[in-house]
Amino acid sequence: MEHKRGWAKIKSDIPNKNYDTDVEYAIKLNRWLLKPIGVWPLELSSSRTERIVTITSAVTCCLLMSFVLTIPCCIEMFSSQKDFKSRLEMLGPSSFCVMAVIKFFFFVIRGKEIRFCIDSVVTDWRNVDVPEERNIMLRKAKSARFLTTVCALFMYYGGIFYTTYLPLTTAKALSTENVTIRILPYRCNFILFDPYAPLFFDIIYFLQCLSAAFMFTLTSGVCSLAVNFIIHACGQCQIIGLLLENLVDGRGNTSTTLEKRIAVVIVRHLHLLRFVTRVEDVLNEVCLVEFLGCTLNICLLGYYFITGLETADTARFVTFALLFISFTFNIFIFCYIGQLLTNHCHQIGEISYMIDWYRIPGAQARFLILLIAIANRPVTITAGKIVQLSFPCFRDVLKAALAYLNMLRKMTT
Repeated sequence: MEHKRGWAKIKSDIPNKNYDTDVEYAIKLNRWLLKPIGVWPLELSSSRTERIVTITSAVTCCLLMSFVLTIPCCIEMFSSQKDFKSRLEMLGPSSFCVMAVIKFFFFVIRGKEIRFCIDSVVTDWRNVDVPEERNIMLRKAKSARFLTTVCALFMYYGGIFYTTYLPLTTAKALSTENVTIRILPYRCNFILFDPYAPLFFDIIYFLQCLSAAFMFTLTSGVCSLAVNFIIHACGQCQIIGLLLENLVDGRGNTSTTLEKRIAVVIVRHLHLLRFVTRVEDVLNEVCLVEFLGCTLNICLLGYYFITGLETADTARFVTFALLFISFTFNIFIFCYIGQLLTNHCHQIGEISYMIDWYRIPGAQARFLILLIAIANRPVTITAGKIVQLSFPCFRDVLKAALAYLNMLRKMTT
């Protein structure tokens, strides 16, 4: 009973009375994608059972991706009897597996930082008490959910076609009246046994499909978390802009002093900058893997798509067209949110200049000079602190992928 009374008191102290439903709406899709594979960060209050389940899920996911897909695929690709075209055919799937394992590793070691970012988002939802500000955050959460859904749909549809439809149609085309050919989604070499033997084939096929589902979930989850964090930061930028627009005269329904309004702007802006810095630290390695991997895979998928058209293989070019769209959309999303964040942070400086700052007493107006100076310094999300993710970056990725594709076509014709 005492516990319930204490919780009721805590709830009454929360400015946002819709806090629970708002937070659930904002982060539900992220949790759905990342929790089943064991990379959703645990809370300090998590029970022992939750910790055991999370660790078990993470270990299972890592072992399957590594020892069912990544290592066997790489062994098969580097087998001495493979010619250049055969290795090229395997490079795309193998590189995607390697990408997934690396991203999984970074997410595990960055668990505490990710938890900090999630808690920061939750705190912002808890403290929002103005309906207009809450509406801004809800619109941003809706945008993040939409992008997450589209990203996941492309990834899963392309992945399902690759792991089920393509092997079945290819096997059917190669089979004869007396001989039935069976093909695994990912060509692999287990050294100790033949995965195509009747005793092992069904087991390996199931494990490959399960491991592939983990990889598609991880890829979608990484994108969803990046989208959620960055678009949430963009919403905070808009709220700071709203506070600046009401800085001189205040809101009609409030009676705060100018000093308090200035203090709120400064605190919110510093909180935003710290949050963005932490998000950049969490995501920059994953973004580098995504940047390099998508450039390579867009090139290879273009090659696979063209060869499918040349051989009139409908299953092949439909599957690789879906995957091509998926990878292109993924890298576009990362570049889009990077550009969006830079633009929103820059707008804070523009709004600071456009308000009636000349009506603010001189000593109090000085903070605007620092605010404008900070806002004019670009806030960016980078790939490995090397490449700034933006629209020009997306253009360069496509140009590089098409250039490599042209080179591959010349080498294989």
